[in-house]
Parts: sequence; C-alpha cells; structure tokens
Amino acid sequence: RQALGSSTDIEKIHHAGWMRLLSLRMPGFLLLQLLFLLFSCEIRAAILDERGLFWSREECYRRINPDNTNEERLYLENCAQRSDSGHCSLAIDNQIIQEWTQCSSTAVEPHPWWRAHLETPAYVSKVVIHTAPLPDAAMQSALNQFNIYAGGRTCYSHNAAASFSSRSFPCDTFTDYIDLTSDRKDSVMSLCEVEVYGKALAFQELENGAAEIALNYCSSSVDWQLNICKHAFDRNFAVFNGEHGKKCLDIPSDKSAEEAWMRAYFKESALVKHVKLFNRMDKCCKNSLNHFTLHINYYKCLDHNDANPFVTKIFNCTRFGNHVQVVSVPGAGLHLCQLQVFGYSTLLRPKELQKYIGCYKDNPKQPDLEQLVSLTFMSISKCHRMCKRLNKLYFGLQNGRLCYCGNKFGRYGEAKEPKACDKRCIYSKSKRCGGHYQNSVYEIIL
Repeated sequence: RQALGSSTDIEKIHHAGWMRLLSLRMPGFLLLQLLFLLFSCEIRAAILDERGLFWSREECYRRINPDNTNEERLYLENCAQRSDSGHCSLAIDNQIIQEWTQCSSTAVEPHPWWRAHLETPAYVSKVVIHTAPLPDAAMQSALNQFNIYAGGRTCYSHNAAASFSSRSFPCDTFTDYIDLTSDRKDSVMSLCEVEVYGKALAFQELENGAAEIALNYCSSSVDWQLNICKHAFDRNFAVFNGEHGKKCLDIPSDKSAEEAWMRAYFKESALVKHVKLFNRMDKCCKNSLNHFTLHINYYKCLDHNDANPFVTKIFNCTRFGNHVQVVSVPGAGLHLCQLQVFGYSTLLRPKELQKYIGCYKDNPKQPDLEQLVSLTFMSISKCHRMCKRLNKLYFGLQNGRLCYCGNKFGRYGEAKEPKACDKRCIYSKSKRCGGHYQNSVYEIIL
C-alpha cells in the first residue's frame, strides 16, 4: 500500500462526515437512533460492483460459488510490521495464546502497522483480531485507534477508548492482503492472532495463459480537463508520431506540480500478470515514460527508469486488484497513447440466475412448457431450482402456484393484456407468478 495523494480522499470525506454528524445539535435519543441506523447500514455487508451498485454479502458468496455459500477460514502468509520486537508471524501461527510473550508486537513508535498476504486472492467478509494486555500500564495500545486496509480501500476504522481482547470487524472486499495501521502516536501494536474469513476466488483462463483484462472506465490527475484519459482507453493502438488521427493522454509537464497519473479500472477484480504501454513518439513527448511507477490498487509493483524511450513495452507486474495506475515523477507530465492489461479475471457467476422473458398464453390440454413439476407453494427461485435439476432451458409460473419446465415455449403467442401475469406467488407474495392460463416465462442462466 504505497500511499498516493489521492488515495485517502474518500477516507477524509468519510471521517469529516461523521465528525459533522457528531457536531450537530439535536436531542440525544434522535442522535443515537441516527447513529444506529448509519452504523447498521455500514456494517451491512456490501461491496460496489463495476456499475456502482452494491452487492450484499450473500450475493458475493453466491456469485463466487453458488453451490457452497458457507463462510470459510482464509490463511495469511508473508507478514511484515513496522518494527519487529516480537516477530510478525506470531499473529498468523494458528495459535490463540493471549499472553504478551506469545504475540507479535512492535516497538513503541508512531503509527505502527502490520500486514500480511492471503495465500490466494479472496472475498474477505470479516477480520477477527485477538490481542493481549500490554506488559506496562503506561504503554498505549495501537489497537484503540486503527484502520483495516484491504483491496485498495479502508474496509473498517476502529476508534474506542477501551481495549478489547478479541473482536470481529466487517471488511467485505476483494483483496489479496490485510493491512492494520494505527492512527496513534507512540503506541504498541500487539497481535496474538489475526483470523480472516470469506471465500477464496477462482480465475478465468488459468489453463490457457493470461488473457486481456476488460477495462471499464478511467480517470487521471487532470480529469477536469475534458476527461482526457479516454484517449489511452479508446483501443486505437496506433503510435502517435505527430500525425493527425490519434489522440493520446497528454498531461503537460509542470515543475510545480505533483505526480501526473492515469488510472484504469477493470470490469471485475483480476490477477494481473503484465501491463503493456504504448508511448507517444514525437519529439515533444517520447521521453515522458522514461521514468514512471506502476501500481495495482496503490501497491507499487515496479519503478521504471531508463534513458532510452520505447515505442511499446510490456512490464511484468503480478498483483491482484481492481485497477492499474501509471504515475509520473513529480513535475514531469505524462504522455500515454494506449494501455492494455493482461492476466486472469475473477471467475464470478452471473448476477442473475434467471432472465425474465415475458408473459405467454397457455392451453391446459397441451401445455406450452411440456412438464408440470409442482402444483403448490411456488416461488420463482423454487421453480428455477426444480427445472434446473431437470436440465431444462426455460421455466414458467402460472396462476400463482404452478411450475412448468421445458426447452421451448411460445406456441400460443405472447399475452397482450397488461395484467395477464399479475397473480401473486403463493409462496412469495411480493413476486408475480403468471395468471389464469398465462405463464411468466424465464430463461435459466445458471
């Protein structure tokens, strides 16, 4: 987690929002109710997808493995901490012995931290921390005020006057590491065991080698200037040599400016293997990529420094994340004509298990969908499961309680009446399950 200037903006806004809320003058009971509502919304497991919509924890588990949605213990390795007065590996030795000498601990220092990598990238639902009393009452515990970082973001911030012995913290993110960093100065971080729970991820294309990772949108350090990052994102792989027709991401050099950067977000979190960059090769700009750093989720995976400009070049960078970032040296500007990312996309099941097709007429003597499988207590998900077991392509719900399965439909045509399939499901009153001799037809996706 190499911190860049822009990486903490959301955290600052989040913190400022809470401080503003706490400063409001309102009756105590109303403030407590509002805090409870906001806190319950925060810990209600959710993760943003590529469209900015939230997945619930249950949705994450189902999309990772619909056949096994149980939470699993995930294991950590390759730990490090700010100072090593007590070895960091004592926090991941699978032994919960809450005695100071048996725990990982730092020296008394400002903002102590501890981090470790997961054995494999995973969806992390919670982090459980076990600690021990400090040997000297004058010592301050770093765990009274600390942040859990994972997946390129803060997944939990803890601030309390009282110490804890063991506590579970929600996280809910895709990540390959866990980072605990304290906000306290002159404090000690003591960890007897750090347990992580969630679900390991699977990846596409592992047998066939790295494939190009689909990019979703981009941003840059000067995006207020007409979203210029899109020019390194338009899949025009011509190299600009001064001719018309190809535009590049161009951030001019400014000796007084901080680093210029361009960030590209993946459609799904991915295990990156390498990144290919296309340079701008005219006289003004060909040296801008002589020195830059490459980051995955703010983790710096390489520092390129070469006096010889390149036309196109592949840079190895094995790291899990949801975006890649190219960062110039301060004041140098950044000129980039195209960026490609290669690796292994996270294998996630479709968000929807079935797709609604429409309302279709039926005939009780010769049903449109040939197999009737249930007569009572019906819901969309139940009918879906029953027809999936029969290896059918479609299912239909009729009159609130009937479930039909089949591989083709529509011989009697689509129902034209606006409320023809408006009957409530017997088992799920909030849903609609067809109508009188009318089927609500769905395609089985998964």
